[in-house]
Amino acid sequence: MTGVRAGLDLLFGALGAVAWALAVLVVVGRVLSPAAGGLLALALLISLLGMLLSGHVQESRWRRLAAGACPRCRASVRSEHRHRRLGSGGEWLSPETSWECGACGFSQSEAWPCPGCPVPP
Repeated sequence: MTGVRAGLDLLFGALGAVAWALAVLVVVGRVLSPAAGGLLALALLISLLGMLLSGHVQESRWRRLAAGACPRCRASVRSEHRHRRLGSGGEWLSPETSWECGACGFSQSEAWPCPGCPVPP
């Protein structure tokens, strides 16, 4: 079901990008010139589609990590979380969650607090 939803999200996002590009084409084409409208519409369309695809790739990567699968090879990943803690100088160190895949060597770490992480005063 998530594959269908992801496909529909991409489709509606692409349709929205095309709608915005057409709006820019019409408005800028009437205000400045048809050539300027066409160039701005094309630039907007390319940038919106790039952002849409980048977001889709990042979301699928995080979905796989959350499911315990490697984003590259889909083998199981080992995750480790270090809670937020006090450093030697009395400052709070950020929490850290890391994922590692033994099959392909994938490694990623993020500063994610969990619900059990202490809250700095």
